[in-house]
Amino acid sequence: MAQSQVPLQYHLQTDQELEGKLTEKALKVVEVFAEWCGPCKSVLPTLKRIRLEKDDESTLQFLTVCAEKCQFLDAAKQQRGKSEPLFLLYRNGILKQKVEGANTPLLSTLITQLTPITAESDDILENPLYLGMVERKKAAERA
Repeated sequence: MAQSQVPLQYHLQTDQELEGKLTEKALKVVEVFAEWCGPCKSVLPTLKRIRLEKDDESTLQFLTVCAEKCQFLDAAKQQRGKSEPLFLLYRNGILKQKVEGANTPLLSTLITQLTPITAESDDILENPLYLGMVERKKAAERA
């Protein structure tokens, strides 16, 4: 039986999908791109190389988000109309680094430095995005 292959990047369509991913443990590399320009193809070889080196998806995921469709991240809203991609590196719901443009050497270095050894290195109860989501759900249930 063939194993299902993990996608290189998750192409997120909604703010809810993005928030859901950012509330999970591990490093999330979010590529914010302009709709008219599309995701940056020049970084794909670097992402593929990193994915091969770190085959445990529970520690690292690559995400893409269209700036024009994203209301969840202020950085995405600021990226609208720009042709260069923006890479946001989140760990445990906290923005750790930004990389403007397709700076693959810097991106590779930061990913290597910020990727946890195991996903269990992160504490979900210290993730501010997760805690905010839980609070909103509780408030909705009370209403």
